[in-house]
Amino acid sequence: MSGGPEGRIARKLGRLLSSAGGAVTVQFVTAGGSLVVQALAARGLGADGYGAYALFVAVLVMITAVQTAWVGDTLTVFDRFDPRVRGALLLSVAGTVTAGALVGAVISLVMDLAGAAGTALFALLVALWLLNETGRRIFTARMEFWRLALNDCSYLLVTLGVLGGWQTLAGEATLELLLGAMCVGCAASILLAWLRLPREEYARAPLRGTAFGEIAAFAWWRSIQAGIRPSALLAARLMIAGFASTAALASVEAARLLLAPALTFVNGAGWFLLGDFAKAEREGRPMRARQAVRACTLMAGIALVMSLAGIALAGWLGPVVTGGSFDVDGRAAVGWGVYAVCFACTLPLASLATARKRSRTVFAIRSVESTVGLLVLAVLLAVDERAASIAPFCLGAGGLVSAALLWRMLRRGDPPAGAAPAGPPASGEPAADLSRT
Repeated sequence: MSGGPEGRIARKLGRLLSSAGGAVTVQFVTAGGSLVVQALAARGLGADGYGAYALFVAVLVMITAVQTAWVGDTLTVFDRFDPRVRGALLLSVAGTVTAGALVGAVISLVMDLAGAAGTALFALLVALWLLNETGRRIFTARMEFWRLALNDCSYLLVTLGVLGGWQTLAGEATLELLLGAMCVGCAASILLAWLRLPREEYARAPLRGTAFGEIAAFAWWRSIQAGIRPSALLAARLMIAGFASTAALASVEAARLLLAPALTFVNGAGWFLLGDFAKAEREGRPMRARQAVRACTLMAGIALVMSLAGIALAGWLGPVVTGGSFDVDGRAAVGWGVYAVCFACTLPLASLATARKRSRTVFAIRSVESTVGLLVLAVLLAVDERAASIAPFCLGAGGLVSAALLWRMLRRGDPPAGAAPAGPPASGEPAADLSRT
């Protein structure tokens, strides 16, 4: 029986669940490590110090989102072993790492987040973080999520080890210590990825005559699209810090930490869905819009349950996260729950659109959503600084409208019902027409 159709279906389902579980596990390991480090920052730096650290993290997330969309999604959607694509990827990694470090340093100086040493450490952290993220996305493209989870564990353990050792010797936490520990953790993870990935993943390629133009046609809009959400979050944080205070920002950010499991689940599932949708496109069996809607329904339901649990436990977990140095904003916690559910309703549809190389359309829809949310927040904060707690509502609620627009757009591009799957594209060819971007 195990060799019959039922056995093959069972084995395929088992592999699918294993990959999906690994993708979600990776996100929980990554976010769990970030949660621990941020909790240590909240306890050791106080409200104002943690508010500054939260801005640093927001800048890092924004830069990473843009870089990983350009490099990481290209690794997933295109044939990375095609010499022309590979050459474009090598150029992209070098360019984005250099640009990211420079942007991080400039933002740190302009926002006056740290002194010279802190700014230098942050620029180094951005460069190492982006290199590490490139290795992580290679694991993702190989659908080796469980191996990636081990790599992420190495970052967490080394970072916490450096923090613990230094605090034992120095007796206090500083912003520079946190940035330096994260640098060491990233370096360890990069080394481990280099040792564990096959040599073919690091093969060189000619840097002339590359497919950079073709890659850029896809990746430009995709990277801008991917940067919308973290950029909107950064803008909201800057508004809160400017109209209210960094202490108010710390209270809202602490509420986000309590809802981190729900947000992490959604991100992890999105990682898996993009890889699965892109693979189906390459193999000539494109997914339909209704399959993305089913994923939305399932993810939103799970995110809702996890959000309700986080909100219910906020009174008990809040002092644990902050060390009692400041309060967690309860209304913001509810807002982050709404944000997580709306994010879950949008992400599968955006992933399917990305797999179809419709990044420009996704960008247009998501940019309008974020702009309207930020404008509403700015008006409310200008009227009353206590409106800081409703920032997650402003940023999340528009996701439902975006989901409806994406669903309508995807339905129009669905393959005809009952159509025979097309053969896989020839080696080195894109899986879809780049002009659709």
